[in-house]
Amino acid sequence: MVYDVAVVGLGPAGVSALKVLEDSGLKILAVESAPSFPRRKPCAGGLTPKAYAFLKELFPGIDSVVRRKIDRFILYNGDTRAFLPSDAVLTYLTQREELDEFLFNSLNHSQFDLHFGETALTVDRDIDGVILNTTKGSYRVRVLLVASGVNSRIARQLGVKREIGFTYESYLESRQEELIIDFTGFKWGYYWAFPKGDVVTTGLGEFKSKKVTASFRELLSHFNRKHGLTGKETWSSGFPIPAGKARNDVYRPYVLFLGDAGGLVDPLTGEGIYYAVKSGTVAAGVVKQFFKTGEESRLSSYESAINSLFGDEFKWARRVGRLFFSLRGFNFFVLNRSLELAQLAADLLAGRISYRDSFKRYLKLLPGALLRR
Repeated sequence: MVYDVAVVGLGPAGVSALKVLEDSGLKILAVESAPSFPRRKPCAGGLTPKAYAFLKELFPGIDSVVRRKIDRFILYNGDTRAFLPSDAVLTYLTQREELDEFLFNSLNHSQFDLHFGETALTVDRDIDGVILNTTKGSYRVRVLLVASGVNSRIARQLGVKREIGFTYESYLESRQEELIIDFTGFKWGYYWAFPKGDVVTTGLGEFKSKKVTASFRELLSHFNRKHGLTGKETWSSGFPIPAGKARNDVYRPYVLFLGDAGGLVDPLTGEGIYYAVKSGTVAAGVVKQFFKTGEESRLSSYESAINSLFGDEFKWARRVGRLFFSLRGFNFFVLNRSLELAQLAADLLAGRISYRDSFKRYLKLLPGALLRR
């Protein structure tokens, strides 16, 4: 079977690409390793206002899977707390399996050949495209969009360069009103507790760790007890997470890497849904241009487009991260002395201000915070 486009992975990146490719007239194959939806997907499930707004443009019914809207963060460093208030929503909380099922069900399925329970394994070069090899067969494909996440076998086969950290997450049957982020003891990471009605998603991530160890589970239990979250655990899992860079490795001839498969995750907060959805729409756009013009350069422009959109933000996220983690105690001190700095931090975590602009504003507000009696 010959296809114009194959999309591997039906999370936010792959589904967003398919949404843009609806009614394109292209013959499209969509491959998903899970046997059906809903499927369990390790993810805290928070949508920044930027991610929420972008998803709402593509999928207007997104509010049906938003469980909570949060307008205050509580940060911890040891026994020190800092409150980050806002007059607007800071994050929209979802359960990832509900979000993914909603996004998939919003597609016009008649536009694609859908293959569930089929895992993409490798690719081989073809004359004018690639051959996609899966657990159930091989397919000739003009363009391949790889959206199968951080564990993508094709990304590993083709040597996509990504920096990888690790996280551990659990679902607790518990009620909690506050969204908590705790930085205590992390080199470059944090603990989170996201309240979603009768379930709290808790987890921790460390970008400086190279593997999940038993201590991750023990550390998560410690933080859960610290914050009074002792409900029944219904699920837990450890999983890798990539970190975006100034220059991201997201293209091979006729193969485009989307979202986590291309390492497109905020290297400070670990937020990836916005970058998954945005990369999916960008990839779909260049695919349309490729079939309109027949020029392979249209496909290779995907990498420069991604780096133009995300590279500077990822670079500055790393700079702001170094400033925050190296001077963590000092930063908590000034957060508690300045409402303006607390609001700035809230806007930054919510994705409403760029890292570059937040750094400049931080330097402008810092003297006033230090001089305040």
